Amino acid sequence: MTIGSLDVVFYTAVFLLPGFIIKSIIDVLNPPKKRSDSVFFLSCLAYSLVNCAVCSWAYILIQPLLEDNVVVYWIVFLGITLLGAIIVSIIIGLIKQKRVIYKIVGKRQIKLIDPTPTAWDYWFSKQNPSLVFITLMDGSQIRGWYGGNSFASSEHEERDLFIEKVYRKATESDQWEEDPGNNGIYISKGTIKLIEFKSQKGIQ
Repeated sequence: MTIGSLDVVFYTAVFLLPGFIIKSIIDVLNPPKKRSDSVFFLSCLAYSLVNCAVCSWAYILIQPLLEDNVVVYWIVFLGITLLGAIIVSIIIGLIKQKRVIYKIVGKRQIKLIDPTPTAWDYWFSKQNPSLVFITLMDGSQIRGWYGGNSFASSEHEERDLFIEKVYRKATESDQWEEDPGNNGIYISKGTIKLIEFKSQKGIQ
């Protein structure tokens, strides 16, 4: 078998593409650190090597197709590569998200530095529904519900919030209750001084 110039282009593209796919999916599942372009590229290259190792057995199995039908070979080759990249990224992403390594190593009383960039990323990446008492820089307070339709920015320069439910104090009972006419509230970056996370009974 000889490898032509076009084959080299295909192999190079297929080899480098999985790293970017894996890195992108992992960053969706876990808050990424802000890194330089060179470190980002090396990370993608490392993930491509992992994906190549995982899929190597499948590449060997389809090797005869290259001699029989080149088109089918490249279609199958690309499909295996992309499928492998998705599976690898989900596995690595869930391992990081569930902190599997930390739990295993923690049982052996070994201390590890958490790679999560900030406490903001650590809490909001868990996506735990919670009551939030937000104190703004001017001293005013917002009480609401951070749930599945709420959003916290993962951009380091854009730490803004969207809270899906807002509570107000009822004049008759002096109790906090959901504002039925409110569809949520946006809180821009730089206005947040403090965020408290409460249990359901904490709204009283």
